[in-house]
Amino acid sequence: MTAPVIRCSKLTKRFDSVLAVDSVDLEIWPGEVIAILGRSGCGKTTLLRLMAGLDVPSDGSIQIEDEVVSTVDYVRPPEERGIGMVVQEYALFPHMTAASNVGFGLRNLDRDRRDSRVNEVLELVQLEELGNRHPFELSGGQQQRVALARTLAPNPVTVLLDEPLSNLDSSMRQQLRQEVETILRSQRTAAVLVTHDREEAFAIADRVGVMIDGKLLQVDTPERIYHFPASRDIAALTGSCDFIPGKSSEHGDVSTELGTLNCRLAAGRMDNGQPVSVLVRPDDVALMHDADGQGVVEAREFRGDQVILTVRLNSGATIRSRLNSYSTLPAGSRVSVSPVKTIPFVAYPADSTSTQTG
Repeated sequence: MTAPVIRCSKLTKRFDSVLAVDSVDLEIWPGEVIAILGRSGCGKTTLLRLMAGLDVPSDGSIQIEDEVVSTVDYVRPPEERGIGMVVQEYALFPHMTAASNVGFGLRNLDRDRRDSRVNEVLELVQLEELGNRHPFELSGGQQQRVALARTLAPNPVTVLLDEPLSNLDSSMRQQLRQEVETILRSQRTAAVLVTHDREEAFAIADRVGVMIDGKLLQVDTPERIYHFPASRDIAALTGSCDFIPGKSSEHGDVSTELGTLNCRLAAGRMDNGQPVSVLVRPDDVALMHDADGQGVVEAREFRGDQVILTVRLNSGATIRSRLNSYSTLPAGSRVSVSPVKTIPFVAYPADSTSTQTG
């Protein structure tokens, strides 16, 4: 296996009394797109700035292609790292054309080679006809593609993207998200995407790292992050979730008011009779109108392509179920709730605080 293009080892950054990045270990591999997912203030942008060489670590180190580029005592300048960075403000020069912006980092090439490379990357981002326009003559999505083209022009070993789509409306964000992924894949360029949008992280990334309070708590495929979150906090950050109480059996299953569920404990093993809380996502359960069912539909939320129903169980606990948009179950209906998940549920120690997030 080839070496990682970037390796962070025990990487730490303090700002006075604030621990922004807390002993992060992370490897980014050639051609991989990894997303760092977290809420505002969790330290994800600081982590990106450390990789770019814009901040000095308080502890730990960074290697790029097996060369140490950041320690407490030494930081290789950003322009000598072979790393490109795209920020949410685009940072284009307003007095320069799109082509001039893209060619800005290619001043070490002769004119013919520079012009050839500029045309190549403008074609890559589908802006070959707009090279003579200035940023104010371009849409937000076009400006972002110019910024990406400028970053890719010098053939960086890794591209860092700091909330690159956050300034766009939802429809444009989805379209450009797909375009950015296609461009990165076509170039086989390793990339690190920082975002607070779980849909964006799941859609683009090969792996997702979840960051909370400066700690990188779990790094895994989007599917495993969603279905097997290592903690309740990660579960809440990565999708709508509810928790119901249960008790483990001698066979390792968990007895709940929804029936006996096949579960795995998030960490360690379950003892017989151990109280646990079971994670239930809206797509884990199905509802059916049933006068003798174990719950009542308390609220109904129509979202166009789906309906979210909130059900209060006989115990008083509430869970949500995601149904297709044609569902006609009204609020007030008594329903039976049936697990439909085909892989194990995840259980957490019962002493954790009850959580629900939408």
